[in-house]
Amino acid sequence: MTEATHTRDLSAELAASEATLDLMRESFADLRRIMDRDESGWAPYGIGILGDDLRGFDATFRRRAALRNLIASMADPLIKRGLNLRAAYIWGGGVTIAVRDEPGTGQDINAVVQSFLDDHDNLGTFVDTTARIELERSLGIVGEVALCLPTDPVSGRVRVRVLPPEQITRIAKDPEDAASEQLYLREWADSSGQPVKAWYPALGYRPSQRDRYRDEVEIRWDHPIKLVRVNRVGDRGVGDVFAAVPWAAAYKRFLEAWSQLTASLSRFAYQVRTRGDRVADAAAKLARANAEAGQNITTDPNTYLEAVGKSGATIDSESGRPLAAMVAAALDLPVTTLLGDPGVTGARATAESVTDASWPVFDVRQQMWGSVLRDVCSWVIDSAVISPAGPLRGTIARDGDRMYAVLPDGDGRTIEVVWPERDDTGTLDRIKAIQLADQMERIPPLTIAKMILDALDVKDSDEVLDIITDDQGNFVPLDVIDARVRQRLGDQGEQA
Repeated sequence: MTEATHTRDLSAELAASEATLDLMRESFADLRRIMDRDESGWAPYGIGILGDDLRGFDATFRRRAALRNLIASMADPLIKRGLNLRAAYIWGGGVTIAVRDEPGTGQDINAVVQSFLDDHDNLGTFVDTTARIELERSLGIVGEVALCLPTDPVSGRVRVRVLPPEQITRIAKDPEDAASEQLYLREWADSSGQPVKAWYPALGYRPSQRDRYRDEVEIRWDHPIKLVRVNRVGDRGVGDVFAAVPWAAAYKRFLEAWSQLTASLSRFAYQVRTRGDRVADAAAKLARANAEAGQNITTDPNTYLEAVGKSGATIDSESGRPLAAMVAAALDLPVTTLLGDPGVTGARATAESVTDASWPVFDVRQQMWGSVLRDVCSWVIDSAVISPAGPLRGTIARDGDRMYAVLPDGDGRTIEVVWPERDDTGTLDRIKAIQLADQMERIPPLTIAKMILDALDVKDSDEVLDIITDDQGNFVPLDVIDARVRQRLGDQGEQA
């Protein structure tokens, strides 16, 4: 075979390979268009649907989904109300955080935690209700919250800063334990626009040998991260509204169509019947009349003008309620609560309450946040012991690559996160129950009075209690008080 022949054969093979590559590119593009029709993009963006490689959404898709959810949270009333309701039900009643400790028998551990919670630098990021509601909204939109805890290596003071989850681009795990996360790679741009990279340790991960660099990237050991995720797919989270946004968009399109239908029916449409040679003249007269209500048109005896019948038109907006119900299902809310509308046959109380089936979902989310609060406060206690100038004394213990503080005997570190009790009972039902209890004559009258004042949410109830009690705090019935007042006025020569 000559060199020229060999060259021609190679050229032919190269041309064939390029043609095959172009065909594969076209086929892949067609596949992506098909998968993007529902705006979900599952397969093209990194989900191993077949096999065991479930890696989750890649960064590109997660950014797209988060942006779509963010826009919906501001522009779509159902998504906005759903997020606000969920956050209010979880955080609206507040939460109490304390350490189960006896300060008189040792160190005041609770004082250290309360100092962290009262730190002005943590307001607006973690410790106040407004900040916590924003964190819950972030879980609803992005599905992740990255809490960075910059810790002073000398004093042990801990602050909380919220990092954009999209800046976390890689998670390093224990090679022997895929569930144990060690480091998070953060990539961002500084104030001058230059790209920056740094590794941050997972909260609690502190090996005995701490390298300054990994893969030639700095490790910031004094900035641990608590990465909170919900609806996990692989290693990353998915926002709560991800499943609700398509149905909210469908409900929006339905309402737009319904609005256009009702708008079209609010106008009078007319039909003219006349002789063929008079059609143009009749059309001109009708155009000049503009066919609006309250106007009239004069025609000759051979021309008939009548309104188009609309008895068969459907203008029921309730037909779109199943679409709103899908949004409510995705957000774990009753559709009546989400819409703020009981519908045709419902009651107002139904629209303003959450059903028993929805509360467990919020209870689970509260428990998750309780775990996060305990982990953060536990790190505050550990840092107060580990740091040389920290306010607490103790010893340092290890469990593998995890480090924690051991307090002296007599010091407790059990962190209690207490949510307010939920009371779904209406005022009238509570009053009836108190009346039944009073009829049983087993509860002291003063206790009954206090229960009634509490049920009615009476302001300054202490003043009322002062009126119905004597100097020794004993209950005085109103009829006795009234008789005493009458007697006093009578002694003074006055009438009640």
